[in-house]
Amino acid sequence: MEEMPGKTQLPPMPSGPPPDEAAFQRGIALGRDYASLAVRRVGAWAEEHPGQMLLAGLAAGFVLGKLLFPGRKQVIEEAD
Repeated sequence: MEEMPGKTQLPPMPSGPPPDEAAFQRGIALGRDYASLAVRRVGAWAEEHPGQMLLAGLAAGFVLGKLLFPGRKQVIEEAD
């Protein structure tokens, strides 16, 4: 069977000097602005719907617990 090439094309790698420090600082500031906006929106939603926030927190904790602490694998010993 013949392999078919993927249709996904990646953008070309940028050439030239690396970005300057000012661009990095603008990116950091933009990220902080988005994070503070998200915190305010989640806080406002939590004030309006405290029960749903509790359920969302429980669900997120359950999922994170399953991802970070998977169940123990059982070792089955074979009897000869």
